[in-house]
Amino acid sequence: MNSTDGLPAIGPPWSTLTAYDLNSGSIKWQIPYGAVERLQAKGISDTGSYWPRGGVVVTAGGIIFGGSKSDSTMSAYDESTGKVLWQAKLPAGPEGIPAVYEIDGREYVVISARPNTDITVSAGGVAPQEMSGVKQSPDAPVTQGYYVFALPQK
Repeated sequence: MNSTDGLPAIGPPWSTLTAYDLNSGSIKWQIPYGAVERLQAKGISDTGSYWPRGGVVVTAGGIIFGGSKSDSTMSAYDESTGKVLWQAKLPAGPEGIPAVYEIDGREYVVISARPNTDITVSAGGVAPQEMSGVKQSPDAPVTQGYYVFALPQK
């Protein structure tokens, strides 16, 4: 069920990143995962990402990486606290689960991304709404592809 602006009818956060203590079954920490740019522009924060949501990957050093399409942001989180360590705004919305690989002792994180597209709200014939609030111009450079980030060397 969506509201007339294409967002869920229930209140946010719509997605969270949650760390569990597997020994006790309790939640260690939980934070909103991503954001919705058009709501941030109105001063509404901590919404979490709305569709689509990607997955995360954890490096051997304990850094969680994930991308959020609804705000076109790639983020790094501390696995112990959930604190945001780093963020990068991408010219396209990251999708899917990032991958981590190593070349010559240096770790890299890569994620696929494509321009944010309009969504159609089916109920009531409402006009399409822009997911991120950023419209892709037909003359804009191609932003679809893979984005690679090098982690600092030890």
